[in-house]
Amino acid sequence: MRRFVIVGQSASASADFLLQDLPGSSGRLDVLLRCIRPALMVSHGLRRDTEVYLVLGGGPLAPRILRFLSAGARYLRPDERSFAVTAQKALASASEASEFVDVRPGVAVAKCGLAELLARFPSATLHVLKEGATDLRTRPDFGREPLFVVGDHRGFDEATLTELEVRGALPIGLGPMSVQAEDAVALVVNELDRRAEALEVPNET
Repeated sequence: MRRFVIVGQSASASADFLLQDLPGSSGRLDVLLRCIRPALMVSHGLRRDTEVYLVLGGGPLAPRILRFLSAGARYLRPDERSFAVTAQKALASASEASEFVDVRPGVAVAKCGLAELLARFPSATLHVLKEGATDLRTRPDFGREPLFVVGDHRGFDEATLTELEVRGALPIGLGPMSVQAEDAVALVVNELDRRAEALEVPNET
């Protein structure tokens, strides 16, 4: 199982944003939503081994988390507006439960933050994407349950960095250039795919 956690420092935790002005009205929730496609989707379909968590830190309802499960998702479209519509409907839920409540197949919402989320995966190997860190292509192993934490356009605040450090998150880099969050996710997914394929190819003797 692959897990991606996208942290939005100011991303709206409520449904009170405008679909026609998503960047200007949602605390840049659009940055997080664009990460869903490379994480969950392949050509003409969905993966079956990936979970995406959007940590929403903006507004009076924060923190809240949106969860997207590739295995159970239905009717997801690969464009940003469709993801925004799905997120808006999910966030309109009045649920204040700390456990995830399904709002449609493969999509759920919970009233909790990053620390509570990470505590749910005690056996996961945490990785945090960080500029200047050791390139992911040189890391020998990502663990059996890799969990990748990605920042939004503002990166991470000090509290988040401290939380990740305390939990032993391993910093990984993506090369010499800074890239968008969605591209960072795509690069990680591609590397995981390449390694999985290499493991499946039998040795020729």
